Amino acid sequence: MKTKISIIIPCYNSEKWIEECIVSALSQTYENKEVIVVDNESSDSSLQIIKNIQQKYPELIVDTAENIYKYSYQEPVEKALSLSTGEYFTILGSDDYIAPEYLEKLARILSSSNKIEALQTPMRGVKGREKVYAGDLTHTYKNLVEFKNKLFVGCPVATPTIVLKKSLYDSGIVRWNSRDYLGACDYDLYFNLADNNVFIYPYPQWIGYFYRWHDQQCTWGMHKEETNFDKNIKDYWRQKWK
Repeated sequence: MKTKISIIIPCYNSEKWIEECIVSALSQTYENKEVIVVDNESSDSSLQIIKNIQQKYPELIVDTAENIYKYSYQEPVEKALSLSTGEYFTILGSDDYIAPEYLEKLARILSSSNKIEALQTPMRGVKGREKVYAGDLTHTYKNLVEFKNKLFVGCPVATPTIVLKKSLYDSGIVRWNSRDYLGACDYDLYFNLADNNVFIYPYPQWIGYFYRWHDQQCTWGMHKEETNFDKNIKDYWRQKWK
């Protein structure tokens, strides 16, 4: 039996991109999957677009979650995880999209070793609707010690591509602290995974994740925040790992 993978799509005001995102997930050549979309109280037409897609693709799982934390996907992702049945899950940005064989290649990597609990792959940047190529982002490190050192320099994970074993969430190792760090909570998550000796395997080749740059993405909102969340996260873990 092939590994079941859950594709989780948290959505907030993504009416421009959400249809392409969802259809790319539903159109994967890999069959043993589920696609779960959770709207985070969008104020645009995102939810209606999602419901329209569900009429055409009844296998699509749709729900909603209260929007509590700015720039964070914690609430919709946790709602999706309460519904998911996959052994692994990945979080697909609602403004991003994936190539048709992305999940097939992902499953092949995961099945190559029973030791992989977490995985990241390179992501390919594209700009706006025109999808102008904006470069590939790849992170490399050889072991957990090197990964921990890189964490204090900057985030060494291409967050949109990360794949995690569901049991890590069920056991409490995967958790997001949006209360303290808002949209930077994923950075804190990687420290916590390292603290629990979970190695995020860095696959070196691009397998099909397209990351879309545009002027409305949460990244820019986080940059405008007065609090330096990255510094706070580093300071906390530097103290903890003394």
